[in-house]
Amino acid sequence: MGGSKSRSRTRAEQPNFDAVRLAAHVRRQELKLTLVNVAERALLSDSTVNGVLYGYHEGSVRTWWLIAKAVDLPVGDLLNHLDDPVGE
Repeated sequence: MGGSKSRSRTRAEQPNFDAVRLAAHVRRQELKLTLVNVAERALLSDSTVNGVLYGYHEGSVRTWWLIAKAVDLPVGDLLNHLDDPVGE
């Protein structure tokens, strides 16, 4: 039998939430929205939006969907960044 590759995930194979957060921040700035504005539009608490957009927690799909709606983007446009290469 030949050697098998390990199925453990490497750092490069992890979702890139930093890229998702960056895309959300760029869009928020384009629209000249504060974090409070995003929270109000998303019907989320300020602390939830801060926590997700500053990386204190990853956030649920529902939370990202609400944030995407708040910044006038399809959620797929943000979540597609999960596959962006992770910087060294």
